[in-house]
Amino acid sequence: MSGGGAAPAMKMSDVFLLLGVTFLIGGLFVHGLVSPTPLHADDEPYSNGASLLKGDTIEFTVTAENESSVIVEIANEEGDVVLSESFLLPSGDSTSIDFEADGKGFYSYTVDFSEGSGEVVVDVDRKLLIDFIIYPLGIVCVIFGFYKRKDEKMDESIDAVLVSND
Repeated sequence: MSGGGAAPAMKMSDVFLLLGVTFLIGGLFVHGLVSPTPLHADDEPYSNGASLLKGDTIEFTVTAENESSVIVEIANEEGDVVLSESFLLPSGDSTSIDFEADGKGFYSYTVDFSEGSGEVVVDVDRKLLIDFIIYPLGIVCVIFGFYKRKDEKMDESIDAVLVSND
């Protein structure tokens, strides 16, 4: 430390507690904060991708601010288009498109507003729920951290001043 003092070493229980709470809060942010992406006809198409296993699904929820023409395309690893949908949406209307992967691999998708503007929300649902492994891992770290804290308290020496009755 810059003041010449010494900081006590971080206890192992505190490390596991911090790690477990970080996993739990991080998981909430990853799964809970899905924000819509605004798109306009003048902008570049929204492109992204996801690694999917057989049976995993991608759901596109498209909402139009004004009368819009929308194109949604999904391509597999080889570049073959496996889903292509185009539709017209009236002002304020929304629609949902579901895609189920028929094999494992990386699927890239593109959402394009050729006319109008709106927003899109992309939701990937896993069949095996492997995305949720972070929650049990966080709980195990927190429980182990409390166990280690209790164990560390048992091993502490008790300093006492003995006073004689003379």
